[in-house]
Amino acid sequence: MIKSYSASLNRRNLLRHMGAAGLGVALGSLSPLNAAWAQAQPPRTGRFARGGDYLTAPPGLMAPDRVRLQSGLVQPLAIYDRDGGETFLSAYQGKVTLIQFWRTRCHGCQEEVPALDRLTGEMEGAKFELLPIALSEDSIADIDRFYARKNIRHLEIFRDTTSLVFDILAPNHPRFQAKATPTTMLIGADGQVLGAYVGVVGWERPAGRALLNHYIRQA
Repeated sequence: MIKSYSASLNRRNLLRHMGAAGLGVALGSLSPLNAAWAQAQPPRTGRFARGGDYLTAPPGLMAPDRVRLQSGLVQPLAIYDRDGGETFLSAYQGKVTLIQFWRTRCHGCQEEVPALDRLTGEMEGAKFELLPIALSEDSIADIDRFYARKNIRHLEIFRDTTSLVFDILAPNHPRFQAKATPTTMLIGADGQVLGAYVGVVGWERPAGRALLNHYIRQA
């Protein structure tokens, strides 16, 4: 069945972090979803159908810009462009945002990054943003070489320089119980996390486009 999404599968810690950041989270059971919410579900076929690894988020789960660490320090969840400029996920509110966490040495990313590059060229605009976030192991030079080798033309370069954003937001693989790349997260125009997919999903295929377009029409 389509699984319920628990960011990092350490829900207690995530709720504490998000509460410290002043962000609202629905505290109800993650599964099953209530009937009214289930009726509003978008179309899912192919890899998004029952039995897939798509993880649904509980209503009200917001993507935070900062977390409170165990030391009590408030840590910003910034990502950085190729020039070192920082940005936060809240900057993309107003658009449906598809976040991709990836690594140049990730086998599945060799397929998914070029596919998402093509999707970006076709769909990105006033209501949709695709945000690739490379993890800390990759330098700008590593990413440039990968983009050149794969003929990436539309994706910008962003880095999670400590991998903290990935550690806080990304869910574990639903079968292997560990974080993995590629992981994509779908965030609505209101900043709520809608769901996530661990592995090569096929967002550029009809099933993926249908899911994206469902939310883009509502943005």
